[in-house]
Amino acid sequence: MTDLMLILLAVAGNWGVGIAVAQMLLNPVLRSTLTQTSLTELLGLGLVFGYGATAFFYFLWGWIGLSYSSTQSCSWMCLGLLLGTFTLLLRFRASRKYPSDVAASEADNDFKKLCLAILLFLGLTTLIQSLMTPQRFWDERAIFGLKSIVLFQEGSLQNEALLHPDFVQYHPKYPLLIPLNQTHFYLLLGEVNDRWSKIMFPLLYLGMVLCFQGVLQRSSRQPARAWLFTLMLASIPSMVPWEYGFLSGQGDGPVACFHTITLLYLWSYLTELRRAEPDAAVLKVLPLIAGLAAGMTIFTKDEGIAFFLIDLIAIAIVSLLYFRDRLLSISSAAGKFGLTTLLLITPWLLYRRHLPATTEMTYFSRMQITNLTEGVAAFRWAVTHLLQCMFLEAWRWGLQWWALVISLFAFPARVFRPQQLFLLLNLLGALSALIIAGMIAPTPVQEHIGGSSLRFLLQISGGAMLLIAGQWMEDSE
Repeated sequence: MTDLMLILLAVAGNWGVGIAVAQMLLNPVLRSTLTQTSLTELLGLGLVFGYGATAFFYFLWGWIGLSYSSTQSCSWMCLGLLLGTFTLLLRFRASRKYPSDVAASEADNDFKKLCLAILLFLGLTTLIQSLMTPQRFWDERAIFGLKSIVLFQEGSLQNEALLHPDFVQYHPKYPLLIPLNQTHFYLLLGEVNDRWSKIMFPLLYLGMVLCFQGVLQRSSRQPARAWLFTLMLASIPSMVPWEYGFLSGQGDGPVACFHTITLLYLWSYLTELRRAEPDAAVLKVLPLIAGLAAGMTIFTKDEGIAFFLIDLIAIAIVSLLYFRDRLLSISSAAGKFGLTTLLLITPWLLYRRHLPATTEMTYFSRMQITNLTEGVAAFRWAVTHLLQCMFLEAWRWGLQWWALVISLFAFPARVFRPQQLFLLLNLLGALSALIIAGMIAPTPVQEHIGGSSLRFLLQISGGAMLLIAGQWMEDSE
């Protein structure tokens, strides 16, 4: 019972820090729209940013040479509890000063309650399923779990174990968002408990779907459809109950969460930008939130670097096609997005330079014409394999790819909206990056792509569902 109370307090503390950060970022949206910022968006973004803020705090603390201790973890937890309580009280008082959203019908309210009940049920069952087992897969134990144990036992980021290539085994340069959050839990508990430390993964899942609903509702002003597509996202089988999704302690679920949040706010920015009278205050904060989420993606797994570059390329293409008359303002927004991400991850990039290299694929150094030419056969196999996973095995991994194709054919003109084209380019870019990685990797494509394709498709399924939702949302310029 003591462990349960500590874990609940730890979760509340992380959430409190995240809520304070989220409210500070969303405050301009509240002021400018004169309506209550969706509570689901605030709570969802707070859950997601809470774990990101905790990891970056622990990393900076260790990077400057300070040691980890139970006192430090308790102080961070108490700070989060105070910040969260204070922020929610201030928000409650401020909400009285603004008019409520347009009154919904009784049927709409009943539908909202039903969707919320289903969503909470999915979140609860995901939490229970996740906590039923300790860490048991290779990645969650050898890549993430082992580092968190070392950080807990050594009490320092500067220790020899993390520099020993045989001890850290594969991928010693893997980012530390997951291990540092697990270390926080272990310090509070006073022991390594790899079952309780998995609680962050289903909570990130819940935060992602709550934020998805809030952003959709705010951007489209269609609550019923926002809830419907949120349930579609929450029920994708590859996220839950697939054992390698949010039920496990691997990095693919968190990457899916942070990457989806990044796309949500870039999509929301482009949606706001094309309105007849875009709100300047809203436009200022959305790229900043997206940049923070992109930094958290990179700090979780190296795939985040590819996603970040694809995001920038997609924004550049959409800007040149649709916003040539406003290139200065959108370039400023893209710069804010990129600079925020780089500022967030620069300390980590500096730190990882002294970490040992073992079995890294070194994709950038292998980007040569000869490797691409030799990978033609791998290209054909990878494309066939991906299409089979996406469409012929939909009964196992989800109907999101079929729904995406149907949505594109149902409303072909809507895909040429800037925000929709951005998502389409993003998905195509991500799939292309995976295929190219399979072509130039030093391992056989059947092993490389065959072993990672399902997890990669999980990471981009949130973006696919956002594109589907945007296709069926009425234009609210």
